[in-house]
Amino acid sequence: MIVAVDTNCILPGQVGGIENYTLGLIEALKIPQSPAKNLILLTRPENHSLFAGFADERTEVVLLERPRQSWDELKKRDPADGKKALTEFQRLKEDALRRRAVDLVHFPGNTINPLNLDIPVVLNLHDLQHRHFPQYFSEEEIAIREKWWVMSGRRADALIAGSNFIRNDLCGQLGVDQSKIFVTPDVFQAAFLHRPTSEQLADLRRRYELPKTFFIYPAAAWPHKNHQRLIEAFKSAAIEDSQLILTGAAHSQSAGSENIRFLGRVSTEDLVGLYCVATALVFPSQYESWSIPIMEAMACGCPVASSNVTSLPEQVGAAGLIFDPTDISAMARVMRVLAGSKFLRQTLAKRGWDRVREFSPQNSIQTISRAYEFAQTAHFGKKAA
Repeated sequence: MIVAVDTNCILPGQVGGIENYTLGLIEALKIPQSPAKNLILLTRPENHSLFAGFADERTEVVLLERPRQSWDELKKRDPADGKKALTEFQRLKEDALRRRAVDLVHFPGNTINPLNLDIPVVLNLHDLQHRHFPQYFSEEEIAIREKWWVMSGRRADALIAGSNFIRNDLCGQLGVDQSKIFVTPDVFQAAFLHRPTSEQLADLRRRYELPKTFFIYPAAAWPHKNHQRLIEAFKSAAIEDSQLILTGAAHSQSAGSENIRFLGRVSTEDLVGLYCVATALVFPSQYESWSIPIMEAMACGCPVASSNVTSLPEQVGAAGLIFDPTDISAMARVMRVLAGSKFLRQTLAKRGWDRVREFSPQNSIQTISRAYEFAQTAHFGKKAA
């Protein structure tokens, strides 16, 4: 099977979760068990360098030129020119797929473009957060999601959901037939399975001036990520000689304090190291379809404490501590308990590793393969009808 992955939704550093998922997905599609005999990666000028390294004898990376603005921005500025630009880009994409005899296109980032693509389509519709937390979105953002995400969800021949929580939400909110939704955890990059050497970890501690006790939370500064409550909880916990390390997009390196530090985006190598030496990952998000950072942390042997909402209890199971993300006192207690018990941290690290093994790329690719087969059957069945 020749599979194309459309990465046009990715703007490096701006959509961290989908970017990390797409990188993990591509790695999974290149393992021997993959249904993709050949892989086509459709890229844009802004993200081409992010994916160019995947090129090999069975993976072609194709650059499609497109405007830097979103299609909605273009059409708002000049409806006729915006429509013309979108039509031309769609034509270029369809031509690239047709010339390479692509059997199926996988859209990993919530929308399908063009919607009328005459090829089997699989879509990751990661969440419907705007329907649960509309206060975190502008009216324009909600309108775009309601238009493009909903139409894409209904157009897809098969959908991949990161959790049962999201599958049930798609069925209940959009009326999507459950039979075309395939649940498999979001795959993470293999780099998190390789522990750095003791020398590399010592160098990391020196470079970042890390104390013995610190908690890490890697997340972009979106409202639902709940940073402010976490900061208040850390202050309330008052753990001596400890730090809270926050990484991710939109965090300023100069915005922190002596024991609350905003590092911004860090390299994958450094994030692996931070997980390996952290006291724990504390993950207070109010909404997640599936958390790649929790999987990354568990893979690195980092104990996990997580919110008890949406998909997170399903993901964490008995491998981590959970708390109410609106309860600052409960969050502070969890941090004090983790800082004070090496035995607990070791127990959670072992359980986390066992949990990660359940969600290996080899297991995920089996479900992805079934989604691809279903999409092909559904697509050609509709055409025959």
